[in-house]
Amino acid sequence: MKIKIIIFSILLATLFSAPNKQLSLGDIHIYFAEKDKRVAEISLEIVQQQRERLSKQYRLELKPVHIHIADDQNVYNKLSGDSSPAWSVGLASHDKMLVKSPSFGRQTLKDYRQTLLHETAHLAAHDIPLPVWINEGFAQYEAGQFDVRKKVHVSRGFWRGNLDWAYEIEYLMQVDRHKAEIMYAQSVAMFDFLVDYFSIGLVGKCLQYAKEFNDFETGFRNAFLMDTKSFEKLFREKAKKRYRHYILLDQNKLIWILAPIILIFGFVLTRIRKKRLLEKWEEEEKSQETN
Repeated sequence: MKIKIIIFSILLATLFSAPNKQLSLGDIHIYFAEKDKRVAEISLEIVQQQRERLSKQYRLELKPVHIHIADDQNVYNKLSGDSSPAWSVGLASHDKMLVKSPSFGRQTLKDYRQTLLHETAHLAAHDIPLPVWINEGFAQYEAGQFDVRKKVHVSRGFWRGNLDWAYEIEYLMQVDRHKAEIMYAQSVAMFDFLVDYFSIGLVGKCLQYAKEFNDFETGFRNAFLMDTKSFEKLFREKAKKRYRHYILLDQNKLIWILAPIILIFGFVLTRIRKKRLLEKWEEEEKSQETN
């Protein structure tokens, strides 16, 4: 999750004055509590590999990174400030990252790794003027966070005809958790379609042009020879077929789909059992008559 630079600027003194351990590798610096030493070591490796991969994939510049691992909720709240949604697990801006340690909360090690990959992607593109949909779509895509649940969200949006437009996703940070999940899902679906339709090389060109012209729309047109509104219409037209079947995996819909199947299966199974029971009785009767 990317936040405005001003938030981290205000909290800068607090973040680095906290009594934490420090671990560095080149221009990557991690600050952590003693109990999270192993977490910090793993985090350093993950962030380093992600930065190098993003630099090679999109030709993004490698820049210094400062990462603070909060060892409990109070520390995270103190460093994230009031501008952070209650449901966030990581924040990134400029050259700084704040993440919750997997040593507390419900975050699994897999979730934690994806959070690091996600926030590292934000930092890699922090100096490029990106709208929220591509910023969050890019971060999720590169963190491997486009799972079935998000595809179900997109499918549901297509079926209901209430997908958000790109300009509405700009307000992602101001909505509740449920609405935010839908917006995140749509963002990564759009980015995934962008890569699939135009190639990852052209997406890298788009990012470079956006930085060069300091304007995303100009960069988009130069890379893809269409504006973002035309692309969004194309996405809605083409992606509808791609995601329409995922509605079958919607838990709410799945119950109504499976219920008749279960009833039919139960009915057939009961008939088979009755038939076998009757056959058994007939065999027993024949056996008694013989004796």
